[in-house]
Amino acid sequence: MTHLPSGTQWLHSRVDINGYEEYSGTEYRSAGCSEEYNVIERNLEHAGGEESLMLEGDIGGGLVLQRQLYIPKNDPKVFRIDSSIIARKVGAGSGGYSRLVCLRVHPMFTLLHPSESHVSFTAVDGSKHEIGPESNEQFYEGNLMPNGEWMLIDKCLGLGLLNRFDVSQVFKCLIHWGTGTVNLELWSEERPVSNQSPLRISHEYEVIDLF
Repeated sequence: MTHLPSGTQWLHSRVDINGYEEYSGTEYRSAGCSEEYNVIERNLEHAGGEESLMLEGDIGGGLVLQRQLYIPKNDPKVFRIDSSIIARKVGAGSGGYSRLVCLRVHPMFTLLHPSESHVSFTAVDGSKHEIGPESNEQFYEGNLMPNGEWMLIDKCLGLGLLNRFDVSQVFKCLIHWGTGTVNLELWSEERPVSNQSPLRISHEYEVIDLF
């Protein structure tokens, strides 16, 4: 994913690992990661409308992982992703509820200047945090979870990648630093879903000029 105004490539992508993945469980690369997704809705921008794409993948057990990608027409600097785990055909013997699932958003970002990069956020309790690569991997939940947004900052570029999310949909956040990469993950609660109670995470990204 390249941000055209700044010419920066944020998402890290290889043949075996794409830059943005979503899972249906707490396990790394669980169902939803490598399943085939079908485009079920496509709206191309015209007459000032909103450009969007909706994808859906079968993750087994009567469940689908649905993802809508769009750029809001009233805020074209923002890239928004709305994801859901939805029960479509859950067996009658289960009382209408699925297996335990967790919507885990797993983006991998490229660090052009790893030693000059960090993640910054204000937690729910008002405390301020700056997390660098030396922290390796760290979960944040409860009052220490980011209060609706966190930012990956590259001080050399003078740019930040701001990720906003709904704290009511996110149970915990994970920062994992790799070699020249970082994951900023959003995890929902873990629970069964039914037709009336899907799991959802809506979040968005915006590149911020810090100079």
